[in-house]
Amino acid sequence: MPISVFRPAIIERLFLLTVLLLLSACNLPARRASTPAGAGEIYTAAAQTVQAQFTQPASPPAPPASQTPGAAPVTATPPAVPATASPALTASTTTPIPCERVKFIQDITIPDNTELAPGEVFVKTWRLQNAGSCSWTAGYSLVVEGQNVFNAPPVVALAAGTVLPGGTLDVSITLTAPDMAGAYRSDFLLANPTGQRFGLGDGSKPFWVQVKVIAPGGLTYDFISRAAQAEWVSGKGNNLDTPLIFGGADDDANGTAKIKEGVILENGATSGKVLLTFPKHVDNGVIAGTFPPYLVQAGDHLKVRLGFIASGPGWFCGSGRVKFQIGVKEGNLLTLLGEWVKTCDNRLYPVNIDLSDLKGRTVQVVFLVRAEGSFQDDWAIWNSPLIER
Repeated sequence: MPISVFRPAIIERLFLLTVLLLLSACNLPARRASTPAGAGEIYTAAAQTVQAQFTQPASPPAPPASQTPGAAPVTATPPAVPATASPALTASTTTPIPCERVKFIQDITIPDNTELAPGEVFVKTWRLQNAGSCSWTAGYSLVVEGQNVFNAPPVVALAAGTVLPGGTLDVSITLTAPDMAGAYRSDFLLANPTGQRFGLGDGSKPFWVQVKVIAPGGLTYDFISRAAQAEWVSGKGNNLDTPLIFGGADDDANGTAKIKEGVILENGATSGKVLLTFPKHVDNGVIAGTFPPYLVQAGDHLKVRLGFIASGPGWFCGSGRVKFQIGVKEGNLLTLLGEWVKTCDNRLYPVNIDLSDLKGRTVQVVFLVRAEGSFQDDWAIWNSPLIER
């Protein structure tokens, strides 16, 4: 077979195969009846398709393959972008300073546990700092918080000037120590012009005075020196109805209460100062003296020696016979502490009464002498009567 006849057939078949491949690659519509095109037209169509892909606007990405046709479009989620680390927000740790607050600096006078005598008057001074954010003015004051054990005035003005925040001030107050021995404390706060109280730290903690009251030992109450201040009466039995003037005549028929000195006692001794209490001049006559009030302290003892003045030579004191009594009076209540019948036996009788049960109570000591029958020779005396600890 001639070669010129074979080659056109091969070329034609290759061309047709190329056209089929191009049609498949260009996703042309389904096969339909058309007029066969020439090779030039096919190349022109292919070129136009490529040019259209470069010139048409960008389209949104196709929905996922799993999306159901006709369903609402699904918005594509963009890929997560790593977040840039941001510094954590730190809450402020600064606590606002309150308007009114006190800071204790030091005790200027009377530091804690200072020892004072009963009833001693003293001046307490603190150095305080204005630790708040508001100024202290003349309207601010010192006030007692709780029990007022030192008889403090209810309100003490701080100062005439102004104390700025951070400034200090010496605050003073005059106080009186309790009469009773022991340890004592009293708390104080400051008050603003409206009366609102404040103090240390969180504003409610007080500052204070703390002392020890020490009752001195030895003689604490001398009945001889206080006898003129006592209330004296006489009578018969339990009927005490006759007031007496202290220091009256020895032979006063209503009885006698007075200080005697340098007299001979039934034991033969010459006395110092003694208290004579002669009962009313009747059978079963009585005399009584009620002394000024006394606050009993721990360790107090009432001591005295009981006896008679000698009324004749040789220390003779006759037929005197009396009942000595010691009591304490609180209000209108009289409590008897002890009684002793005494006759003239040439000796003085010692008495020592422990007052511990009365500690902390204010009492009036009462001395009584009762005639046991006749009042004759009843020159009863109280020798060295006192309270000591």
